[in-house]
Amino acid sequence: GPLATLERLAAAYAGVASYTARFERQEVVAGELRPREEILLKFRRPGLMYLKWVAGPPKGREILFVPGRDDGRMLVREPGLFTSFATIVMAPDSPRVLEESRHPVTDIGIGRLIDLIIDNARRAASRGELIVRDLGPGSEPDGPVRRLEAILPRDPARGYDCYRIELSVAKASGLPVRAVIHDWSDRVVAEYAYRRLRLDPPRDPADFDPANPSYGFPRWRVSP
Repeated sequence: GPLATLERLAAAYAGVASYTARFERQEVVAGELRPREEILLKFRRPGLMYLKWVAGPPKGREILFVPGRDDGRMLVREPGLFTSFATIVMAPDSPRVLEESRHPVTDIGIGRLIDLIIDNARRAASRGELIVRDLGPGSEPDGPVRRLEAILPRDPARGYDCYRIELSVAKASGLPVRAVIHDWSDRVVAEYAYRRLRLDPPRDPADFDPANPSYGFPRWRVSP
């Protein structure tokens, strides 16, 4: 059935322990379309993340998040004359984050994208309200994909996160490498893509260490 098609995304992701990607996003936040961002992303289960902005207004920003470390907060390095003196320590869902993004930093990643899709799809399927369309083959910069569309009831009162999701699922990995989210008026409110995806790359102990010499986190820390 329609749900089984989406459940296969979770099955494809189940065996992935870590990955790197060029994460691209563009979102509508507080009614305004924000500029496109490109972020170098390193991810390792159970939720370790390193992000470095390579394009977009916060170019040069770095974020490091390791569950259970720094009281559940993330380390942020902001580029700029005065902001680069100290590493900022803040919650992944702090108001400063949500001024610039629709989601907490901890919602970034292919696993969370799949979780959010399937959570909505399961609720809709249990009520007989889920439609999934196979839109056929397509191509993304990194190779051939299968294009899917999940449609939920067009009623915000039903408690779903959106009305329609367009997905590009990589033929090679079975993982979603692009998602376009539509709101109740069928307007695009978010677009996410994972380019140059490398699954389970060689591990470097310094990948999630703020002292990694290729990262720019100052030793001095401040909490806003």
